[in-house]
Amino acid sequence: MATEEYRRKRDFTRTPEPGPARHAGKGSIFVVHRHEARNLHYDLRIQADGVLACWAVPKGFSYFPGDKRLAVRTEDHPFDYKDFEGAIPKGQYGAGTMKIWDTGEYVLRKSPDISHALAKGELKLELMGRRLRGEWHLVRTKAAEGRNWLLFKARDRYAGSGSDLFGGADMSRAQVKPMIRRVSRMEPADGLKPFSDPDWLFEPALVGKRVLASIDDSRVCLRAKSGDLAPRLPLIASHMGRLRAQRALLDGVVVALDRNGAPSDAALDQQLLDDGKGCVLYVFDALYAEDWDLRRLPLAERRSVLRALLPESDTLLLVDATVERGEMLAHAAAESGFPAVIAKRCSSPYRSGSSDDWRRIPLRRITPRKKTAQSAAGHRARVSIPVTHPKKVYWPEQGFTKQDLVAYYDRAANWILPYLAERPLHLYRWPDGIRGKSFYQKKLPEGAPDWIETTNVAREGAEPSFYAVCNDRRTLLTLVNLGTIDLHPWLSRRGSLDSPDWAILDLDPKEAPFADVVKVARILGKLLRGIGVEPYLKTSGSTGLHICIPLKPGFTFDQSRMFCEALARVVVREHPDLATVDRAVSRRAGRVYIDFLQNRREQTVVPPYVVRPVEAASVSMPLSWDELEGDLRINDFTILTAPARIERTGDLFRTALRQPQDLTKAIRALSRQLSSRQLSTSSAAGARRRRRRASLGNARTHSVRWTAASS
Repeated sequence: MATEEYRRKRDFTRTPEPGPARHAGKGSIFVVHRHEARNLHYDLRIQADGVLACWAVPKGFSYFPGDKRLAVRTEDHPFDYKDFEGAIPKGQYGAGTMKIWDTGEYVLRKSPDISHALAKGELKLELMGRRLRGEWHLVRTKAAEGRNWLLFKARDRYAGSGSDLFGGADMSRAQVKPMIRRVSRMEPADGLKPFSDPDWLFEPALVGKRVLASIDDSRVCLRAKSGDLAPRLPLIASHMGRLRAQRALLDGVVVALDRNGAPSDAALDQQLLDDGKGCVLYVFDALYAEDWDLRRLPLAERRSVLRALLPESDTLLLVDATVERGEMLAHAAAESGFPAVIAKRCSSPYRSGSSDDWRRIPLRRITPRKKTAQSAAGHRARVSIPVTHPKKVYWPEQGFTKQDLVAYYDRAANWILPYLAERPLHLYRWPDGIRGKSFYQKKLPEGAPDWIETTNVAREGAEPSFYAVCNDRRTLLTLVNLGTIDLHPWLSRRGSLDSPDWAILDLDPKEAPFADVVKVARILGKLLRGIGVEPYLKTSGSTGLHICIPLKPGFTFDQSRMFCEALARVVVREHPDLATVDRAVSRRAGRVYIDFLQNRREQTVVPPYVVRPVEAASVSMPLSWDELEGDLRINDFTILTAPARIERTGDLFRTALRQPQDLTKAIRALSRQLSSRQLSTSSAAGARRRRRRASLGNARTHSVRWTAASS
C-alpha cells in the first residue's frame, strides 16, 4: 500500500494536511474524522501496512445491525493523518473542516492479517474507541468497480441504537483508568423542605437495598452493605450481563413490591429468601464505563451515559428524574407514598461520602394535593395560575386545549425563561385558537396585571412605549393565558436595546424542499466554523431552521446584519441554484431564502422551546448539528414530545448563554474570504463588494476598539 494518489491530489504548499512520510510500523490504530466538505460525512481510517486505509461514510455510523451504511473506499493516507485536525482551504481536494470524531485501537477478527482481509474485501474489526465499540463489519460490493463497501454493526453486546455509545455525553473530564474495584458510595445530606431550581434534578427516594452494581467481562456483582446479592438475584444479574459495556459500575437500589404495588422492605426480604425474580434494580448513576472513570463528569453527563448503556429490560431500569420541579415532584411523591425525594445538583461530580450536592428531603410534612383531571394531551396538567376558558380548543385537529398550552409552558418555563429574560416582547395572540383571528401585540395590553414588568423601548425624545418583559414563570403563564401562543423577544436586552446579543440567519423554504434547507444549514455551519464561529442550530417550529450566534457586548444591529448578509451572499454566490437573498417569494424560484434582515432593532425571532401556532402544535427545538444527517422532521417536536426530549438531551443552547462570541477574528477571516473570491466581474458588483468590505471593516474596527476598552 502506498500514498502516491494522496500526494498527487494535494498541493502541500496550500493545504495544512501532513505530507507523505515514511510508513509507520505495524500497529492497529483507527481514527474517524468528521469531515465537513461539500457534504458532511465521516472518514474511517484504519492502520494497515504502515499507512491508513480509508473509507468515506456519508451517513455516519449506526449501532443498529440492520442499518447497512455505504462506505466508499478512498485513497490511502499517511499514518501521520491520524492526528490531523484543521481546515482544508477552498480549491484543494477535500476542502472543508476536518475534526477527529473518535480514535482508538482495533482488533482484526477472523483473518490472518489486514492485507489479506482488504484483498478479500471483508473486514471484521473490533473497535475500541470512545464512541465506537464492539465488532463492526466492512464488506466490499461489486458496485463502482469495488470502491463501494457496506459498513454495519455486528450483533454483540454493544448493538442498539444511535451513533455514539455514550449517548453524546461530554466525556472530556472522564479519566482513562482500570476498572474501579472498590468505592465508597456518595450519600445525600439532610435537606429541610422541597425546593425548585433549574440547576437541580429530583428523584423519588426508593425503598429497597442500595447496591453498587458492576460487570467486569462476564462477572456481575451487586454489592450491598450485607455483601454480594448477585447469587440471590440471578435475574437481575442476567440483565446486568446485557449492559452495552464490557465493564461498568452503576449505583442503584434493588426494589420489590408488596401486594398493594408499593416498594416494601418486607417484600424484598422475602424475595431474597426465594428466587428474587420479583425484584427490580433501579439505577440512578454511572461511575465507570468501559475504560473511563466517570466520577469527575457532571451528574447530567453521567446520566446520559447511564441511559445509553441500559438494555431493553423490565428488570433493570433508570430512575425517573425531574429537572427543576422539585416541589411538584415532592407533592406527586407524597401522593404515591414515597418517604422522601432526593435532590441532586446537575453539575455535581460523584464524591464518596455525604455531600451537600445531594439532599434527602423528607415528605412526612407534605400534605398530598387533590388530584387534577387529565389534560387532552394525556398528561397531568398542573399549572401555577387559574386558566380562563381552559377547555377552549386551540388545536382542533389535535384536540389540544388552552389548558394544554398553559400546562406545556408551565412545564417548560425554566427552559424558556433564560431566552426571554430582560427582553422586550411581542405577543402573538390567538384568543380563539389557531383557526381563529390573531394579532401581534407589542405594547402591554390594557387590563394586564400591573405587576408585570415593562420596559420603555422608545428612542430618546420619543413618546414612551412600554413593552412586557418576562423574567419569571408567573409572568410567562399570565401572558399565555391572554391567548398568546408564541412569544417573540427582541435580540437585545433592556439597558442595551441598540446592541444585540444574538445574530440570526433564518432559513425560510416557502416552496423549496426541506432537504434543501438542511443543505443550506450545513453549508452555513461549515462556513461559520471555518472562520472561527461556533453556531447554534434550532428548528423554527414552523417550516424552516434558525442559525443563531451569541454575541459579546459592543456590536450594533448594523454590524450584526452586515455580517450575516456577507455570510448569506457568499452562500448564494457559491450555490445560486440552492439559496437566495431575494425576499420576494415570486422570485425565489424554489430556492431557500436566507433572511439576514431579522438583525434589526425591534425585529424578533422565536426563542427555543416556544410553541408555534401551526397544526402540529410544534415547538422551536434546538438541534445538534449531527441531527441534520438523519430524517429530520420539524413536526416531531411538539408540546407532547418536547419535554421528554429536553429532559433527555438537556438544553443544547445553554452553553450559548455562557459563552457569547467576539466576531473580531471572524470578521477578519470573512473579509479575507470575500477578498479572495471572484464574486463578480461587473463594476456594479465590484462597487457593492467594496461597500460591503468597508462595512465589515467598520464592524471590525468597532469590535477591536471595544475589545481594547474592555481589557
